[in-house]
Amino acid sequence: MQRKRELTGVLKGDPSASAGGANYDRVELTRTLNAVQEEYEQTLEVANRLSELDANIQNAEASRQQGEAQAEAMEELMKILEVFRRISKGDKVPATDERKLMEYSSEMYMAAKNMALLRQRCDGKEHESLWADEEPEEEPVDPSELAANTEVGDPLAQVASAGSADLPAESTGAE
Repeated sequence: MQRKRELTGVLKGDPSASAGGANYDRVELTRTLNAVQEEYEQTLEVANRLSELDANIQNAEASRQQGEAQAEAMEELMKILEVFRRISKGDKVPATDERKLMEYSSEMYMAAKNMALLRQRCDGKEHESLWADEEPEEEPVDPSELAANTEVGDPLAQVASAGSADLPAESTGAE
């Protein structure tokens, strides 16, 4: 942006903008200014694409985590319903499973117990706990951290190679 401001000032005839009062060709200045503007636009486009990729990676990770959470919730609900079914048939279930059903819904627990009383089955089966195979919870990945650590190559390489070939060698400001 500094180079663009300097060239625009020289082109407009601002005497304070010209470095050392040197004379410049207006056509050459216009070409250089256009090249600087094009390089700036390319860089801005790459920055926008990288920002979009970052947002997409974050959204994908958040969606994956939500999907996993919903799958776990559905699995938990299926276990609750299975415990309800077993109790209502008169089968014996572990106390932990009964407690899970009661914590989920005391109405469902009471309905299952009442159904079991109505059936008065003596040959009820004894079941293992449905929650015995649970693993400890895994810490979720931060979507921002995942997006920041994802490599997308070197998108600035094409901007740098395209922009430097069009610039004249005079007055680069690095003297």
